[in-house]
Amino acid sequence: MAIPLNPFRSSYNAIILIRIQSFVRASRYVLRLIMFLYRFVASHVHPFWIQFFYFFIIDLFGSLLLMVLKPADPDLKPRYVDMFFLSTSALTVSGLSTVEMERLSSSQIVVTGLLMLVGGEVFVSMLSVFCRTGKQSVAELTISRVNSVRTELETIDSVSTIERIESGTDISFKDLRKSCLKLLGSVILVYWVFFHVTGFVACLVYLTIIPSAREVLKGKGINLALFAFYATVSSFANGGLIPTNENMAIFTKNSGLLLFLVALVLAGNTLFPLFLRGAIWALKYLVKNEELEFMLKSPREIKFDHLLTNLKTFFRSITVLGIMGFMITLFCSLDWGHPVFDGLNWYQKVVSALFMSVNARHAGENSIDCSLISPAVLLFIIFMMYLPSSATFMPVKESEEKKHIGEKDNFKGRNTSVASMLIFPQVLCIIIFVIVACILERRRLLLDPLNFSTLNVIFEVISAYGNVGLSTGYACSRLQKLHPEMICTDKPYSFAGWWSDEGKLLLAFVMLYGRLKKFSERNGKAWTLKG
Repeated sequence: MAIPLNPFRSSYNAIILIRIQSFVRASRYVLRLIMFLYRFVASHVHPFWIQFFYFFIIDLFGSLLLMVLKPADPDLKPRYVDMFFLSTSALTVSGLSTVEMERLSSSQIVVTGLLMLVGGEVFVSMLSVFCRTGKQSVAELTISRVNSVRTELETIDSVSTIERIESGTDISFKDLRKSCLKLLGSVILVYWVFFHVTGFVACLVYLTIIPSAREVLKGKGINLALFAFYATVSSFANGGLIPTNENMAIFTKNSGLLLFLVALVLAGNTLFPLFLRGAIWALKYLVKNEELEFMLKSPREIKFDHLLTNLKTFFRSITVLGIMGFMITLFCSLDWGHPVFDGLNWYQKVVSALFMSVNARHAGENSIDCSLISPAVLLFIIFMMYLPSSATFMPVKESEEKKHIGEKDNFKGRNTSVASMLIFPQVLCIIIFVIVACILERRRLLLDPLNFSTLNVIFEVISAYGNVGLSTGYACSRLQKLHPEMICTDKPYSFAGWWSDEGKLLLAFVMLYGRLKKFSERNGKAWTLKG
């Protein structure tokens, strides 16, 4: 006996099917529109403006979202200037904060974590690679072209690559370079995912099996998985923010956790070129791909800032490790028996010094109270924060051909904008920022010179400019030494939290300027600073 069909059920299924088809059709149109806008912007807009609006729009959206979400502490009534400052600090991976992190809700913590996720150097550089591949549609390499490329790679040392590109006769070579960009973007994406997943798992396992670390978070009511996610994202992005008021100082005896984060910090910024080249080298031996071989032999042709030659990668890594070694030696020799290392054994002191030497360069997480550091070490930290992650000591010159290529690229860059030559160079801009900060905070400089000292102001401005996040903080005991009658309560956030609203907005601008400082490296060529 046949079961009669339900006409209402059939019509309902038909309506659902039509709606699904309409949604798929609309999604295709939206996707085509997005791809059209993506290719148009990538082809017609300067990379500086792309990154500027990328950071500016996400910053505004993030600050509004932080204002809408309710904090965990109902007594906290955040002002927009503080939420804007926090959003800017997270997105530019600067690490400065003007609010107590533990008073924020889990949703606000997640938002700041996502801001650091999309603002990290590896993620932004990956987007820049994809933007370059979108400048024009690239045909896929055919088998015949790949075979011809193999012959070119065998003679790449004897024939000038740059001459073949300029002649325009080697079309397959151009296609190879474009396909290398696509593959490079995929490699960076896998690299980015790998370190986040590995770091999260390692951090979560450590917090689960080590009672001292687990009890700290439970006592503060912080979820272990949330902390592991946030610490991983912040460390790899060199963001400097941690969901505890004390940052990583509360884990100063958990040396294993600090070492995990040190590896993530290095892989996410200063040693990214070394890790990236190593990943491409390992992948080449597994896959045997012409594009990978080309990227290793001719990284200059890819024109990706973090993909360097063997020699430059070596000296970049030696520079990073050398500065770290000097910082550890100076730190331990001057502050070994001082209160900054109170309660730590020799191994914990060395790990803490290593952690600070790594983070003082760019990441900004701190395992000690920076206000207790000796002045000589503090001045060296200022120097480290000023140095860009690309700073390299390279006493040995590369071949004349590569030097010629570099000079040619520099010549093109200098001729791109006459106005950039007239703008102040970066050093003068920092001096101007410090002067403006002292003018805006002049009343506090007079009222509270122990906290608002010129050195502390310079330290905070350089930390914002370098997108580092280390801060000397603020101590009410210093204020009450001069004014015992004044009521003051210590707050566990950056020194910037005690600045005026105008000063906070200035630092927000400095953080954004610092995040885009690579575009101002050639500024001020018309200024002569030599006698």
